[in-house]
Amino acid sequence: MDAKELKALSIDLMDAVRQRNLSAFSLKCEDFQIRIEAQQAPVTVAAPAVAVAAPAAAAAPQAQPAAASPVEESFSGTPVEAPLVGIFYSAPAPEEPPFIEVGQQVKKGDTLFIIEAMKTMNEITAPCDGTVSRILAQNGDMVEYKQVLVVIE
Repeated sequence: MDAKELKALSIDLMDAVRQRNLSAFSLKCEDFQIRIEAQQAPVTVAAPAVAVAAPAAAAAPQAQPAAASPVEESFSGTPVEAPLVGIFYSAPAPEEPPFIEVGQQVKKGDTLFIIEAMKTMNEITAPCDGTVSRILAQNGDMVEYKQVLVVIE
């Protein structure tokens, strides 16, 4: 198993741990070992001559979990959901300002945020004109499919 396959497996396992609300998960094979701990703990991957870095979302402290408990919350306005699983980025680059801020006016088609999945940066655009009333994800958060990330009024 190469580094790319090992990283993809690690991300899939993190999603499974999160969905099942497990506190930890370990997998040992002949040539590698994976240990995943829920929430703010980084993914530990050990293999001979293969190193995989934990995603930034796992290493960065979070004020609140991105999708710890799927509680249905109603929003006034238009919720913008994640169209895929990946890492949420609020700006085009770390040193640049975010695409949007709460209270900002947006037009249909304006870029709201980026979701990185499998090393591909996917720009997510506004589905309608309006004002950004809530941003429910933080830069670097791992987000789930259909998770509400922004609300536009």
